[in-house]
Parts: sequence; C-alpha cells; structure tokens
Amino acid sequence: MNRKAVVLLLGSEEGTGRGPGAGRPFETILGRPAGAYALEAACRLDPEAVLVLTGAGGERFRETWEELIKSVATRTPVLLFAGPPRPAVRPLNALAALLTARTLLEKYPDRDILVVPSGLPLLQARTLKAFLRAHASKGSSLTFMSRGEDGGLSGVLALRSADAFPLLGGLPATRGMSGFEALTRRLAKAGKAVGLFECPAAEDTLPLRTAADLSRATAVLRRRKNAALLSKGVTLLDPASAWIDWAVEIGPRAVIYPGVVIEGETRIGADARVYPHVHIVRSRLGARAKVLSSTVMEDCEVEPDTQVGPFSRLRPKTRVCAGAKVGNFVEMKNTVFGPRSKAQHLSYLGDSRVEEDVNVGAGTITCNFDGVSKNPTRIGAGAFIGSGTELVAPVEVGRGAYVAAGSTITKNVSAGALAIARARQVEKPGWVLEKARRRKQDSGGRHP
Repeated sequence: MNRKAVVLLLGSEEGTGRGPGAGRPFETILGRPAGAYALEAACRLDPEAVLVLTGAGGERFRETWEELIKSVATRTPVLLFAGPPRPAVRPLNALAALLTARTLLEKYPDRDILVVPSGLPLLQARTLKAFLRAHASKGSSLTFMSRGEDGGLSGVLALRSADAFPLLGGLPATRGMSGFEALTRRLAKAGKAVGLFECPAAEDTLPLRTAADLSRATAVLRRRKNAALLSKGVTLLDPASAWIDWAVEIGPRAVIYPGVVIEGETRIGADARVYPHVHIVRSRLGARAKVLSSTVMEDCEVEPDTQVGPFSRLRPKTRVCAGAKVGNFVEMKNTVFGPRSKAQHLSYLGDSRVEEDVNVGAGTITCNFDGVSKNPTRIGAGAFIGSGTELVAPVEVGRGAYVAAGSTITKNVSAGALAIARARQVEKPGWVLEKARRRKQDSGGRHP
C-alpha cells in the first residue's frame, strides 16, 4: 500500500440491522465477542489508527465496547467514538458514519480510509490486505467490496480521503446506496476512479443477522481454529467434536480426544493428553499432564506430569502440583494439592493446603464450612489420611502423621503421631437370635 490506512469500524446497536454488513457485535463466538474478530482483522493491517464508531446507543454500551476492544491484543491505537445521538436505533449507515467521524478522520490527511462493519466476524486480514492493494494499485478514489457468492455489497469500502472528503458535503446519509451513488457521480465528474473488488472468499462477508448466520460463522471459526492448532503440531483425534475457544493455546504434540470442550483463556502444555468428554474452563495444564475422561475443571492450574480423573471436579482456585494424582470422583475447591500427593477415590478437599507426598484415602472429607464461614485444613508433607476420615476445619495434620481410617478429626494432629478418633467397636454374640426370640414372645407366639 502506497498510503497509510485508517480503519473506521462500524458498530451495530442491538443486532437489528438488515443492511450490508449489519450484525450483532456482542454475540459470543468461541468465547469472544463477534465484533472482536473484525477488529482484530483490521488491526492486523497495521493501520495508523482504528476508530470504532458505535452509533446510536453507543454511550449505553460504552463499557461493553471497551471490553470488546480490550479483548484484542494490538499495538494499533484504537479510539472509541459514540458520535451524536440519533432519534432511532438502526444500523449504522457507512456514509452517515463517515460524515459523523469526518472531523476525526480529517486529522489523517491523504489516507486510505477503510470502512469495516463490526458484524463480519469471518472477515480475514489477508482479504482486507488484498482489497487495499487492489484499491491502491488501480488508483481508485472509492472502492466497494462485493460478496463473492451473489455480487451484493458486503459493507466494506475504501476511499482516499484527499479525493472523497471535499465532495461529501450535502450528501444524503440515508439507508441504501443513494448517498454513495451521488458521491460516485461527483468523483466521476472530477475524473476520479471508482472500483469494485470481488471478495475471493464468500464466507468472509457473512453478516450476523440470524441465528442461522451465527451457527454458520461459529462452524467456520471452529474449523479455522482447529486448522491453526493442527498446523502447530497439536493432535485433534476428532476435530468435528472438539470445541476449542479462540483464545485457547495448546502446545505441540498434545493430544485432544473426541468430545472435549475447552473454553476461555486456557493454556495446555506440550505433550499433554486430554481424554474424552473433559470440560476445561480458563485453566492451565502443564507439560505432559493427563486429564482423564469426564473431568470438569474451572479456573485451575494443573502442573506438569500430573494426572487428574476420570470423573474429577476441580473448582476455582485449585492447584494440583507436579507429579500429583487426583482420581475418581474427587472434588477440590480453593486447594493446593502438593507435589506427588495422591487422592485417588471419592474425596472432597476444600480450602485446603496439602504438602508433598501425602496420601488421602478414599472417602476423606474436609468439613470446611461451619454454617457461617469457610475454614482451612492443612496437611503436612508425608502424612497418611486413612479412608473415611472427616477433617473438621480449622484443623492441621502434622508432617508424617497418620490418621486412622474412619476418624473424625476435630483437633490438630502432631507431626509423626497416629490419631484415632472413632468409637470402640463393640460386638454382642447371639444378639440377632435373642432379638428374634423376644419378638416371638411379644407377639404371643404368632408369626408377624
């Protein structure tokens, strides 16, 4: 491109648009707002600036737009501009947007102004680059991008500010193309060229107008995301059944099995394996970690060389340290589970700090809630917690201590001690026969 570019990103108020490029920028697709995809594509052009014009209702949605902008990592200056209020909520017409933002855009003299509707989530940076190259190489003052499939206009256009801005005065900012038809006539009269660029990939210009459009866009973005992961050495055993959000990062040689859902800003290390029907949300998995089938985790950290599952649940603020194992039907919440420690069966650890090399027996429960507040449990390194134990918090089990199976621990256990907190077993020989004899006597010899 011979001239620097400035991008004008058009907002759509509440998804009621029906014109070219109209859409719903706040619809969530693969964990991010739909408008973020168009904004990211624009920023990848490395323009001088991106001006986001929200249109009617913009002030009402300012915080939402600000969050959308923050979701795109870029060094390009992105400016949010609501513009003057309009009497009706309707799609933002491209010409009206240019007139509204003209004062700001005139600060960038002799630039290519690229207008991009925010409701085109499939628009790719390479398509926009090709569009601007064609616009510049043909010396056009105004170029429209058409959809490849039906020849209709996509809502994307480029104009040279030095040629077009002096001719904008008095143009009608109405729906449709009447305003641009007038601008085209003025440019032609001034000897300026107007061009038409056919989008090489028809799917790039799909606007979000209906639920069906949303489904189509989601399918395309899933395919692109999976293709990007495969190109980086990730193995997806069944890409069609894997749901992986756009922000997810997965290291090389990791294997993702069928039916896996990975959401949010999740990071998965190299050589990790995620088995079928696992659901991971905003979590981090270290290298070589294994997450076995039907495990659910949210806002957690699983360090390298760990194994979790099957049927485990890791709730927020849980960290499973390197080499640890968390097994069948084990739930953890706000817990640090130490290196090489094991909790293999049917246990709940909440608000706990477990040091290294601890064995947590089947059926162990930390009783962390007293009806008013949550209380902590601490288990020292090398401790052994017998099966069926209840640890009534706040409580601490010292390093190397043993807790006998079936105990209810209400006091701290000293390091190296054995704690037994259960009733003595009592056996009464012949009790069953004696009970039967008494029942017979009480019934007068009659069978019950």
